[in-house]
Amino acid sequence: MDDVITALTKGIAVYETLRTYNGKPFALKEHYERLKKSLSYLKIEPPAFEDFEKLVYENLSERMRIVYVYSKSLLEYVFQEDTEEFKVEYVKVDITTVRRADPWSIPPDLKSLGRPDIYLARLTKGDNYDVIMLGTKGQVCEGTFSNVFLIKNGKFITPSLESGILDGITRMYVIRFLKESGYEVEERFVEPAELFYADEVFLTHTSRGIVPVNQIGTLKTKSVELSSKLSKAFEEYVKCLL
Repeated sequence: MDDVITALTKGIAVYETLRTYNGKPFALKEHYERLKKSLSYLKIEPPAFEDFEKLVYENLSERMRIVYVYSKSLLEYVFQEDTEEFKVEYVKVDITTVRRADPWSIPPDLKSLGRPDIYLARLTKGDNYDVIMLGTKGQVCEGTFSNVFLIKNGKFITPSLESGILDGITRMYVIRFLKESGYEVEERFVEPAELFYADEVFLTHTSRGIVPVNQIGTLKTKSVELSSKLSKAFEEYVKCLL
């Protein structure tokens, strides 16, 4: 542990958060590939997949945060957590005044601890479940730990990767799930006003899958009916994949 603390004072730590379903880790390979991408930005050789897999299975819990930091060698630390803090009946979000860092300065897919833009945005969260960050051009990006979807006239819309967002693994699987369920999904730049005119809005993240949004700022969303049904269906979809 002392080695990890020493390393944290010298460089950037990267991490992945994994969830288990019935004792099995979800999207293990995808999390490993994203970890490799984060480490590649730091010019650090990643662990072998077999070592990453072993670390996960040796520390299985409902939710795991695996942190890697480099100090002469690659060091890892695992936080075993649960998902209770994310189980909220009424989900309220807002749009924060803190902008997402310019992708030319900090790559969106560098998943690192202590990112100043995300940290500062979380300080504005208040009693909100999460806050939505806009990009340098005013486009909707993502929450501080979630991706954003909206439903309008039967179509699902989500900010594209070109908007400057993290390529969320749950986001990817939700898009796949929606398309396999016969829905149209559009990935593109999203204007903030679209959130308020949407039929429904929901978030996606590792710990809870699909999270229906009841309120944005001071305005209640029109409905959570479809997103609530999809939330339950997505849980079953994931379990069938394992």
